[in-house]
Amino acid sequence: METLKKDGYKISSANFPSDFVEFLKSNHIDPRIYDIHHKLPRYVRIIEYSRYSQEQIQSLIEQIQTDAGCMVFQVFRVPGFLAIADQTVKLSQLRASKEKRIVGIDVSSGIAVLSLSVEPGDNVLDLCCAPGAKLLYLAELVAENKDMDAENVLAKRGSATGVDISQHRAATCRSIITKYAGQNKGHVRIFVEDGTTFDAKAPAKSWWDPRVTKEAMSETLDRKRQSMSKRQMRKRQGTPWFAAHLLSTPYANSGAELYDRVLVDAECTHDGSLAHILKYKDWGWDQLKTQVVGNSRPSSVPVLQSRLLENGWRLLKPMGVLVYSTCSLSRKQNELVLAGFLSRHGEDEARVEPIDCLDHCSGLEKHDIFIGQRNESISVAFASPIWSPQTEAEWIYCGLEDKRHLFARMQNAARFDPLVSNTSGMFIARIRKLRHSSRQFEQDELVPI
Repeated sequence: METLKKDGYKISSANFPSDFVEFLKSNHIDPRIYDIHHKLPRYVRIIEYSRYSQEQIQSLIEQIQTDAGCMVFQVFRVPGFLAIADQTVKLSQLRASKEKRIVGIDVSSGIAVLSLSVEPGDNVLDLCCAPGAKLLYLAELVAENKDMDAENVLAKRGSATGVDISQHRAATCRSIITKYAGQNKGHVRIFVEDGTTFDAKAPAKSWWDPRVTKEAMSETLDRKRQSMSKRQMRKRQGTPWFAAHLLSTPYANSGAELYDRVLVDAECTHDGSLAHILKYKDWGWDQLKTQVVGNSRPSSVPVLQSRLLENGWRLLKPMGVLVYSTCSLSRKQNELVLAGFLSRHGEDEARVEPIDCLDHCSGLEKHDIFIGQRNESISVAFASPIWSPQTEAEWIYCGLEDKRHLFARMQNAARFDPLVSNTSGMFIARIRKLRHSSRQFEQDELVPI
């Protein structure tokens, strides 16, 4: 039985609860992924990367190498990401972390954000925003303009809207935004609402202009609404739980336009997040059984994901981009959820597109993302093709023989398998909304195939 090291001690997969082992088996997840966590790099992202010169980046890398006591490399094609060779290095060891120049986030999560192709000024929705590292990244991208001084950065008018059903998790997002976002905090609002029913549209035009806001408020707010306390306002649906002043006004939240970009990094069983699963060594394996595979989660989670995906799609502008991602390697939570979505939305409405930083992934071969210099042989990461049946017998055995066309449409999606990717496990699909449909689906239709 292989074992794996974590913070100086070993964990054997034999310690996993039998229900979790059965979950891995039934979902075709190779348990060996948990045996390599200690071999993977520790990834961090440089905050406000675009403001750094190459000399400043190199100086930062050298500082981190000194503090970490190991090699540090840039991740090519994923701007601003660094790979620290030793997985056990803690952020608290690094001066750059204390100085709020870097933040911890796996490169696979960074690729999910980059897959949106966010432009400054975009209105972006992060429908499952906890714990907040991706929302922080989005806030930076919608505001990004290295030629603009901090006082005028709001003039780009972009916004990053985060949603989470849990106030506790939303508070974690708020802490990350407050700690790291700086001026970009002015582009963020967070709602504590159910992502499957969330209905607040993008902020109203010119929400960033105090003159417009003041005029609109004087015209539309009656005395009763003006007299409501901030606490009462936060309880009203459509009012942010957290936002900077200009994004917290009733006018800013009266917008009727859809979002330019939507990220649905959906709730999942987290089986691909190696660090998360291994924390149950300390939390207790019984909690792993309860929180990951108990209470019918393996069957209920894909339904929840389907509903989150559908609501995110409803809130997306025509010709906008939605990214569906999970940190699970389960086919039921990835390909089958995406196939169910594509079965509801025809080729004239939804198109799964290549992911740019994967060099136009075709789904037919592995695609490389280099860590370090290209002539070095260490740490080369791969994105793998989606899963689909490979033989006629397998198509029939899986009951998918009449669904081949759906799998053909999703070939540009990508998997990150820790055994070959050098990252945590991840599934990413970039979907273009070609046109808007007014069709509404019943809840029992929002299921994977």
